[in-house]
Amino acid sequence: MKKKKYFKQILKDFWQGKMSLKFSFWIAFFLVGGAFSIPLFFITDAYIDNISDGLASLFFLYIIVYWIYLIIVYVGTWRSASNFKPKKNQWSWGTIAKVYMVLNILRGINQLIF
Repeated sequence: MKKKKYFKQILKDFWQGKMSLKFSFWIAFFLVGGAFSIPLFFITDAYIDNISDGLASLFFLYIIVYWIYLIIVYVGTWRSASNFKPKKNQWSWGTIAKVYMVLNILRGINQLIF
């Protein structure tokens, strides 16, 4: 029961941008998000046309979970980047992270359309 509460609190803190930008961007967004997207590189249109109904259902479930993860990680990382306060004479890593995320979203939209 404590683990469930602990996980909910971490998820709530992440959603609100209370986690560090290092964790939000490099761990949740970049590493875990990158690992989570690996199956998408192997599943092509030709592969989808030839799979069984059960496997197609699993793939559909994966896509739903993946999109939920993307929404959570984009919102949490964006808010974390907004809360980031650079030290004197330091680059604004929060702004750089936001630019990267916007470019990543535009790339994703481009892939969906074309």
